[in-house]
Amino acid sequence: MEFFEVIGYLPKLSPIFLMIGVTLGVVYYKRLDKLHKGLLIYLFLMFISDIMSRFLKFSLGNNLIMFILYSLFELLAIAYIYYRCMFNKKHTPMLIITVLGVIYIVWELLMHTISGIDAKSYQPYSKVVDNFIIILLSLTFLYEKMSVYKESRWDNFKLNIAILFFFTLSMVIFLPVNFLLNESTGIKFYFWLGNIILLLLFYGFLIVEIWKNGRIRK
Repeated sequence: MEFFEVIGYLPKLSPIFLMIGVTLGVVYYKRLDKLHKGLLIYLFLMFISDIMSRFLKFSLGNNLIMFILYSLFELLAIAYIYYRCMFNKKHTPMLIITVLGVIYIVWELLMHTISGIDAKSYQPYSKVVDNFIIILLSLTFLYEKMSVYKESRWDNFKLNIAILFFFTLSMVIFLPVNFLLNESTGIKFYFWLGNIILLLLFYGFLIVEIWKNGRIRK
């Protein structure tokens, strides 16, 4: 089997990883703490998005609208994790930014739903907005922890760094969405390859975190 044939199977691993994560979360649900239940919600929404995307691609031949809907699900889930499970303060300015980001993505979703989608001119900014706000949430968490200089243990620090790393790279990848859809020289292949590898690593990290929390907690 050639290298590119092997690479072609990577996108098929995404729903498998998500299904494993959701299944583990359901099995261990009663033993999970609030944070890891939030991670389970995130993986579940990503699984639903993945299935819907594949269904629309198969039935309609076009699933580009899912790009925006995916961003909305992602932002809502990650924001819930930070505001309900990780932040110790309200961070009102950040909350306002998050709400405005959600409103913008919903507006973009409605506009593209009403007017239709042309792949040649398709350049949504929902994923950029989604990634940027999540990066701000991660940096806000770091600022909150650093400002409490007497705290000897930074709870959820590893998870926060993983989120910061993943969404920073994701934002770089998805800035040129229109280029990725319409570029014909083959360069876009490496962008999509980098994205799916990054995605699988992030999902794998979250699955391990859920498994560890469910296995250890009494």
